Amino acid sequence: METIFDHNVTQSEMNAIGLLGISKEWYLKHTGTTSANLNLADLFWIRGEKAKARAYADKLPPDWKNDWYRTILHP
Repeated sequence: METIFDHNVTQSEMNAIGLLGISKEWYLKHTGTTSANLNLADLFWIRGEKAKARAYADKLPPDWKNDWYRTILHP
């Protein structure tokens, strides 16, 4: 499973996507594919890589995807 840790996430980026105080070990043990894709979408959106962010968001279940787009378009 691909995660934010495969993309050299910084502590400030983790904080920005709501993973304050989460260790890599805890994250890898407790995060499933859907949550990992959501976090990847958030990470790339924060980095300004909009196309990559949308590619990960498009892997989400419909309800999650709709919520993600709603959140980023109307923060």
